[in-house]
Amino acid sequence: MNFTTLKYFLTAAEELNITRAAARLFISQQALSSHIGKLEAELGVKLFDRLPSLTLTYAGRRMVEYAQQAVNLERQIHQMAGDVNNDQVGELRVGISHTCGRAILPSILPRFRRTHPLVDIKLVEDNSAEMEKELRQGDLDLMIDFLPKPQEGLVHEELITERLFLVVPKVLLESSYGACLEPIKSECNRDLDMFLFEKFPFILLSKGNRVRKVLDAYMEKIGFKPKIILETENTETAYELAGRGMGVTVYPELFLWCIPRPPVSERPVEFFPLRDSDTTGTLVIAHMENHYQTKAAQEFVKACHEGMQEISSRQIV
Repeated sequence: MNFTTLKYFLTAAEELNITRAAARLFISQQALSSHIGKLEAELGVKLFDRLPSLTLTYAGRRMVEYAQQAVNLERQIHQMAGDVNNDQVGELRVGISHTCGRAILPSILPRFRRTHPLVDIKLVEDNSAEMEKELRQGDLDLMIDFLPKPQEGLVHEELITERLFLVVPKVLLESSYGACLEPIKSECNRDLDMFLFEKFPFILLSKGNRVRKVLDAYMEKIGFKPKIILETENTETAYELAGRGMGVTVYPELFLWCIPRPPVSERPVEFFPLRDSDTTGTLVIAHMENHYQTKAAQEFVKACHEGMQEISSRQIV
């Protein structure tokens, strides 16, 4: 048994199709079948049922767990050896959500690239569940995400805590509050009262989105029922429509830091922070506990902290 055979087995177990697995590995189907057959003979168990289609046996399913651990250990050994030899060439695999990537990577990647030009970064942009799965399987070195609570087996470093902001079109405020507008704005900046906007139309992100989940829980907590006229998957769409006066939306502070904004007097919207602790989120960078972290991974974490300090220094209101 060797690491190559284990990697071949894991690819076959993932694809459950010899043709596709062989194509991914750039070997012939006959060679892949031979490796799997030798592994089964060495272990004395059947790892796959071949008919009517390729499926894992019970032994095969258990073997996947141990093979992943072995392959991950091999990778860590090579990473450690590379660091000992001061080898600056390598690959760093980072998981991040699509929306977070757009907001923070421009402040992180160029910074890291300047000091580690020979380290290739592989970005995996996916949802939280898939990224955590890949991190635990050893397919990712680091994951950047908003995690609701510490996850067992993962080490988290907090990057930033963000608030949610109510984005309210000025035309709606002026038509509703007129001469009373300035006191209303001052009050909302001190302690936002959602019920001041009870009759306003709302444009919210679709259900299932992290921000929407947080907002729904908060509104249920205070008994507020927004008048929703539109739901969208896209945070930028919601923001742009609010800017056109169509309705109120809720926007994460992280993205407000990163979008161009005209001077306050020229903005078509007002930003009011939600100050309830239930409406904040913590962005973390995570890696597997007790797994070897390369120097490149450690330096990337450092670049993340520096990049987030730069981002959070920008003024919103």
